[in-house]
Amino acid sequence: IVKLTSTGLIEWQKTLGGDSYEFCNSVQQTKDGGYIVGCMSSSNISGDKSENSKGNYDFWLIKLDGSGNKQWDRTLGGSEYEFVNQTIQTADGGYMAVGLSNSNISGDKSQDSRGGYDYWAVKLDKSGNKLWDRTAGGSADDYVNGVVQTTDGGYALAGASSSNISGEKTENSRGGQDYWLVKLGKNGNVQSDKTMGGFSDEYGQTIENTLDGGLIIGGASPSSISGEKTENSWGYNDYWVLKINP
Repeated sequence: IVKLTSTGLIEWQKTLGGDSYEFCNSVQQTKDGGYIVGCMSSSNISGDKSENSKGNYDFWLIKLDGSGNKQWDRTLGGSEYEFVNQTIQTADGGYMAVGLSNSNISGDKSQDSRGGYDYWAVKLDKSGNKLWDRTAGGSADDYVNGVVQTTDGGYALAGASSSNISGEKTENSRGGQDYWLVKLGKNGNVQSDKTMGGFSDEYGQTIENTLDGGLIIGGASPSSISGEKTENSWGYNDYWVLKINP
């Protein structure tokens, strides 16, 4: 982790890890001036890891202070593979971590896999203790890449899915892989979902709230006009941005 000054000079840097593999995908500054870091790890207790692996790769969340010193770390996972893609601080001072999992009930996983990889969301309190987790997916592979907290205190998750109607998927694939939007309530219950795509493979990558109470989702698409795609491809993968009303 490297902290830069406003002019791009290195202010401090920290190496964080255990005795095996760690990959970091997410860093956000927290309200106290520190940072929440979202990583994946296959290490047992060693180095900066204070908890053993739950099985293969796990979510590994690290809270740093404003100078980069570790305040706590938390390992979260099941018996198979978990990969974290985004971690955010929530309005209550806690945290939400989202990524993918193919584990059945084991470790921190309270629900079985729906088939292949699923969305996995974990809500933590301000000290990093797990409050709840939620699995959402269909019979094929589903990959969550982004999350925002919504104005009602719930969460909107965006990513990609190749599943037809099954599990939490209420709409069939448009063809190949599609954007998949999942709305969770503040306690993690699945409130709604929406599939959006064309005849080829779409990959939802990022999501943000908009000032009118809606959402904007960005990612990649090679599809021409079909499904929810209203414009033809310019050549293989293009940016594809969707605005969702409240």
